[in-house]
Amino acid sequence: MIDIYLKAADYDSLYSALESAGVVTKGENGYHVTDGHKFALDVIGVIYRPTGKMLDTDMGEVPETAPLPGYHANLRVMGEFDLELFKDIAIDAPIGMEPMRM
Repeated sequence: MIDIYLKAADYDSLYSALESAGVVTKGENGYHVTDGHKFALDVIGVIYRPTGKMLDTDMGEVPETAPLPGYHANLRVMGEFDLELFKDIAIDAPIGMEPMRM
């Protein structure tokens, strides 16, 4: 089992890479994982981080957030997989997320 963390420029770039690698196919109702026994895909999308500023709202003060660049996903692969297929969009594991390799 391998956990792969992905970051592409945007939605289309992410799904293009996933489709090229054989993880998803595009159907009538959007993209679908090709093999649910081999791939587990968790699309995160845009990640927001606090800017350090606080905003006054009707619900009180809340932290202001801003989007980080990129469109993110996590992919778990059971069995053999050519990691070179994601060489352009694979990133290091986020802090606190140790990659699982079995």
